[in-house]
Amino acid sequence: MLAAVIEGTTLVSRPPVSALERFSGCLFSLAYASGVYVQTLPDPSTYLIVEVSKVGVPRCVISGPRVKSVRSAPTEFMQVIGIRLRPGVAFLLTGVCAERWVGRRESLGELLGSCVSELAVQISASTGTDAQFDLLESFLVARLEGKEVDRRVCIALHLTQRSRGAMRVSEIARRCGLSCRQLERLLRVWIGISPKPLARIARFQAALVSAGEQPASEWTSVAAEQNYVDQAHLIHEFSGFTGASPTRFIPLASTSNLKANCD
Repeated sequence: MLAAVIEGTTLVSRPPVSALERFSGCLFSLAYASGVYVQTLPDPSTYLIVEVSKVGVPRCVISGPRVKSVRSAPTEFMQVIGIRLRPGVAFLLTGVCAERWVGRRESLGELLGSCVSELAVQISASTGTDAQFDLLESFLVARLEGKEVDRRVCIALHLTQRSRGAMRVSEIARRCGLSCRQLERLLRVWIGISPKPLARIARFQAALVSAGEQPASEWTSVAAEQNYVDQAHLIHEFSGFTGASPTRFIPLASTSNLKANCD
């Protein structure tokens, strides 16, 4: 999953411990400052993030699934330590319908209490990225022990991603033992995104990977490979997600940017 495109800073990442592998992608750390740009990409995952600034109290936030690409430019120094939670895990962790998080960032402390503030303070006081990652991992391992994402959600995600968004919703629902309406309700609660937008994101992500593997983007070929009707359909979808056509989406063409893959 291509999570973001980063300019002007270094990303430090680490795979999760085995107890978290089914729940999360990588842990990561970034130093934000003037001149840093981060462009997030459409992504059904949720991110648990601890923000540590030079002034003020460190805080822990949850950044929800994204259906649009957003470019931001921090104006003050901040260290960000976080982890990608696979689709469905935020609901498992908080018990709050994932639809609430879509396109939003909220304080996690309001949901989980003082333990979250304590975690943020401990991470802020720690020296060394690995020690900070260890604290975040321990926090999640303790709270996810013995829990599992609904098996039907896992099946729907697997089929959507494996088919790159091409499998019909009715077929996914059938394989999950659900009606289309039941599947939509289930995914809205667990992931926050209904089946059709989820499929569009999967296809968009596959198109990004395909385009990045070619010396010069052959958009007609990319469109055919990723099951778009034609090149015009790909361009329309791409513009809807990013606000730009593929050829004008600067992060895709630049070799100086860091493409953060957080699987």
